Amino acid sequence: MVENNEISIEELIDMAINNIEEASMYNKFKSDNDKLAKSIYERLFDFYCEDEFSGDVIFTWQSPSLVKDGVYIGKRNCVIENEIVIGNIFPNFTTNRKFSLNYNRNGVYGSFPHDYFDIYLAHVAKYAYGESISEIKEYYPLKRAICFEDNMNYFRKFDGFHDFLARHYLEEIWVASKETAFSDMEFEEFKKTATNLMKNRGIKLLNKLCGN
Repeated sequence: MVENNEISIEELIDMAINNIEEASMYNKFKSDNDKLAKSIYERLFDFYCEDEFSGDVIFTWQSPSLVKDGVYIGKRNCVIENEIVIGNIFPNFTTNRKFSLNYNRNGVYGSFPHDYFDIYLAHVAKYAYGESISEIKEYYPLKRAICFEDNMNYFRKFDGFHDFLARHYLEEIWVASKETAFSDMEFEEFKKTATNLMKNRGIKLLNKLCGN
């Protein structure tokens, strides 16, 4: 073990070799941008460099837990913590705060929170890559952030939307979101669906780390 009992990427790989499902749900990360997370980004995301990226989670429980029957209730009865596991983290491109993809993706304005990854991916498809998206929950702050030139330079690193999905290991998540929008689900259904997707993505990432 390294300092402060922080697991190393080699130890995570050893865990995966012994039990890949258990490793996929290892949740002792200090954050989505700690030393272990950065090691994962460096090995698996060929566009990543520490100076230009932080970390973020794909699925958050915090905003969706404030929605009941399609209505933003704005309060909860318990503390909700996001799940930080390998299948739920990704490198987040950083720019200035006003046009931050992270902050604008996570923003809550009006009567409904927009921090669902299907909303983010639909906006990326439409505004970064010109894909035809028939149904989209339009969210101007996110659209504005995506179209910001520094962020567009990031999106231009990828050869279209499907390359963006593939190199972020998001294909299954995108397909699932087209079957039923995450933002249309009740919280418990969303949490169950998201947990299964992050587990599958985690296994995919771990297999790649193991050289399989």
